[in-house]
Amino acid sequence: MSGEAEGEGARAKHRADVRGRLVGAALDLFGARGFDAVTIDEIAAAADVSRRTFFRYFPTKEDVVVARRLEQLARFRALLGETAPGSPFQRVRDAFGALAQDYTAMRRRVLAEHALFDASPALTQRDLAIDRAFEAEIALALTAGVPGNEPRARLCAGAIMGVLRVVIEDWARAKGRGDLAQVGGEALDLLEPLAP
Repeated sequence: MSGEAEGEGARAKHRADVRGRLVGAALDLFGARGFDAVTIDEIAAAADVSRRTFFRYFPTKEDVVVARRLEQLARFRALLGETAPGSPFQRVRDAFGALAQDYTAMRRRVLAEHALFDASPALTQRDLAIDRAFEAEIALALTAGVPGNEPRARLCAGAIMGVLRVVIEDWARAKGRGDLAQVGGEALDLLEPLAP
């Protein structure tokens, strides 16, 4: 490995560390005092970085909370873009199955985020906007390049996001107990006939 590649690897590791510290500090502070009661300066101090450094990573404190969801959306797009056997609906199902594993692996963080979404109208709006972006990606995947499928694909995508939102909310209320992938898969079984 060249020195330049090693340097880039070290910088990427440092950026990931700082980002992780900011997210961890923010979620801890928000959990203890509530989203609105915490300032960006307090988050930066708890993460042992400057205010300026905070803004290099996140434009707003809302962005700290939704960062995982935005990363998840990017991963979902990538999973849908992979060439895989099966129908478009099956690819959507498989992508959500992978995300369910992520939810389980990051259970503590996901539950902390859900508590914040429930307590803050501003965060609820951001969360719903991300859900709409997921819905658009699903509809695009379900059209599978067939003209005329768009209305049915949008209907199915909206139903998928609505059902999965309920599944995830129930899982969060149960403190992350239960098999999210299995329950989500069973919910998607009900919707497969809607797919174009």
